[in-house]
Amino acid sequence: MDFPVHREQYNERQGVRPTQYDENGIPQGGPANYPGMHMGAVGDPDCYEGNFDGQTGEPLGHLRRRPDGIIGPALMYVDTDLQTATWHGSVLLLTPRNYPPPVVVLNDGSTSSAPFPSILLDTYKMTAFYRVDISVKLDVSREKRVEYMVNNTGPTYRFFVPGQTTPWRFAFWSCNGWSLSVTDKDKAELGGDNVVWDDLLQKHASVPFHVQVCGGDQLYSDKIWQSDIWKPWLKIKDKYVRRDSPFTREMAAYADDFYFTHYVKCFFMSKFGDSMTTLPISTIIDDHDVWDGIGSYPDYLQFSQVFVQLKEYAFKYWRLFQAHTNQQLARQHGYFGQRGYSWLKQFGPYTAALGPDTRYERSISTIIEPQTYDMTFERLARLPASVRHLVVFLGVPIVYPRLTYIEKALSGMKSIGLTKLGFIAKQRAIVNIWGEPELSDDMNDHWTSEVHMEERKQFVLRLQEYARRNSVRVTFVAGDVHCCGAGQFSSANPPLPPEQDHRLMKQIISSAIMNIPPPNIVIRAVHSSAKTYELDKFTHENMYKLFEKDVNGKAPPNNNAKLLARRNFSSYVEDLGSGKLLVNIHVQNDNNQGTRAYFIEVPPLLAGNSV
Repeated sequence: MDFPVHREQYNERQGVRPTQYDENGIPQGGPANYPGMHMGAVGDPDCYEGNFDGQTGEPLGHLRRRPDGIIGPALMYVDTDLQTATWHGSVLLLTPRNYPPPVVVLNDGSTSSAPFPSILLDTYKMTAFYRVDISVKLDVSREKRVEYMVNNTGPTYRFFVPGQTTPWRFAFWSCNGWSLSVTDKDKAELGGDNVVWDDLLQKHASVPFHVQVCGGDQLYSDKIWQSDIWKPWLKIKDKYVRRDSPFTREMAAYADDFYFTHYVKCFFMSKFGDSMTTLPISTIIDDHDVWDGIGSYPDYLQFSQVFVQLKEYAFKYWRLFQAHTNQQLARQHGYFGQRGYSWLKQFGPYTAALGPDTRYERSISTIIEPQTYDMTFERLARLPASVRHLVVFLGVPIVYPRLTYIEKALSGMKSIGLTKLGFIAKQRAIVNIWGEPELSDDMNDHWTSEVHMEERKQFVLRLQEYARRNSVRVTFVAGDVHCCGAGQFSSANPPLPPEQDHRLMKQIISSAIMNIPPPNIVIRAVHSSAKTYELDKFTHENMYKLFEKDVNGKAPPNNNAKLLARRNFSSYVEDLGSGKLLVNIHVQNDNNQGTRAYFIEVPPLLAGNSV
């Protein structure tokens, strides 16, 4: 999703007719296999052979960051075992297939570890994926700088782990890439790819973060649909024939090559790739990690053979690159869900982090399946009694202005033409490549979309009850919308002091670290609907004025003080004395140098005081 826009109601399962076949058994409207499609070749930067030696798997010069031909390392934070005071992580390494399995050696300043062995996760062509599980014993009262090497050769890398009794620090960002419509001029006006990345890494070098939570759209995979290989399928006019047309061998080969190559380039030829050598990731998925709007399309598309199978290739590489796992090992590696890949981790003894998968199980009517919610709350019930804060990381904000006014405006202007829609989505077509309204998937992506409102309400009410029973403060953190801001749920009748209010759940919105912000007129339209709403008779929800001043010290555009259309990331620090979670949204300055911080304080929920 790029901008908050309009949806239409669909019920594509009503009136579905059987597929019609010709005398050869081929669905009418399209052939079973599409020969002659371009599959990439040596020198094509978007295919395997344009980046690796096809015979040996050795990376070509532009990809080579190490002298030994290994791609990586990429660090991931797995969890902390509070009983044994052990930090657990993993390292992803890509090697030529004929290389021996790599090992990693750590040095925490006092001792060097024995080599940590690797396990083979998968292979693609001449490249092998290896995961190395690593662990560090935590000191009682001091942080550690941990140095590590791969195969005892090449560079020495480092990361930082907290002590058992020292505060955790973590960063959050989202939307690490560019929408297809963004021009080179647009990018240059924002200072290019790395203004916010440079600021994040400078802050990490000064006072290190312990983990970076990647909040979705770690890369933009929409480009997959630009290939000619899809054209015959897209030309099928009957949408139910298109739904049942097969996902061909040629499509599968293209998908495999695209996602592998796209991930390698986006993850290991970027500041994000540099950051993963020193700052462990924990990732949640959003639509552009797969492709724009996945899960929010009508059933005939969402459950078409092409969409279903292509989604599996996207998730195959999400598991490998972003979760350091594969389909067979995902549950063993801590991911859970009826079908998806949610996670729950300890950020030390006082903060728990929940990363729901809001994409794999998504359909036009459901974001997360009921069984996955049950699994989630079963796990929350087993959290240690020391937990004071639960941070719920979502791709799309759960507290956000209602878009009813925009829906009505778009509905009324639909017949006027593209130029009148420019205030919502500059230069976006009314109809997308699948023949559906371009803006429908964007609107349906929102928790505040009409079709998701009941699911949203029940999720929040269950979290309220969890908070009340356990005296745990719940906070939401999300990205996706290419702007930043803050909102909250809170008790309505009567309002309560924050430390006593189990319904108080703040929403931090932090997006994007790279992608272009929406035009100010979009923010103005969304801002106009940023009112106080009722979740139920006991709970209010609202955005609040965080941006009384813009980064330049002036009033924000149109005095829109609740949402600011500038690139950003956010940081979080535990205050162990007060029990508060201290948050800053770091917003890019208008001279494209550094950021300005906007402070938010999340109070604890005091035991025995919730009403």
